Amino acid sequence: MLSIEIAVAKTHKYASRDSGDTVETVERPTGGVSVVLVDGQGSGHAAKSLSMMVSSKAVTLLKEGVRDGGVARGTHDFLHAFRHGKVSATLDIVSVDLATSTVVITRNNGVPYYVVGDESGYRASESVSGPIGLYRHTRPAVDQFPCERGLNVIVFSDGIATAGVRKGSPFNPIAYANQHQLPLGSVQELADGLLKAAIEADEGRPSDDMTVVALSLVASETRQPIRRQYVSLPLPG
Repeated sequence: MLSIEIAVAKTHKYASRDSGDTVETVERPTGGVSVVLVDGQGSGHAAKSLSMMVSSKAVTLLKEGVRDGGVARGTHDFLHAFRHGKVSATLDIVSVDLATSTVVITRNNGVPYYVVGDESGYRASESVSGPIGLYRHTRPAVDQFPCERGLNVIVFSDGIATAGVRKGSPFNPIAYANQHQLPLGSVQELADGLLKAAIEADEGRPSDDMTVVALSLVASETRQPIRRQYVSLPLPG
């Protein structure tokens, strides 16, 4: 029996109270789970409001049984019509679809994601697409992988990809991921470590909102199908 493990680690831009990145996890009506990551244009409260509106639309469509590609297109059409093509957001949907026994990665994001399914290590995907909301005929990039033990997927917002650039020492997410490859650590340790390394690349002052979503398919330790969810959220002091 396989088990789905999902971990999220995120922080906001330095000197900003709100993060423009929003992450939602939803159970699929046909079985499985989807994780939605939205990075709203800009930063702060306006970006947060935008990303929450977009993620809410995507989650609603997923709950209605719309296929992931249709969810991305429908969410794009909604944002384009609502904001008249003047506001953008990136959208990532990572799904474990039990109806097809596949992991589906649907993206409107110019930042590559990373995947590993064997001992060769993490590798960057070439499947990228433009953000939603700007151009009428924008389409998502979609990849599909069979549900197999050892499949690990990492997606993240552009704050991770651009970490260290302003300091002259660009962060290399794929090099870090290969140095700390599962199963040497848990999926949460991978997400936490990747975020921590990106923050350190920005010398402790993130130049943009940062979010890491990591998903892994591992052998279940028990035959009893117990589902667990753990959330840690710091309160403003």
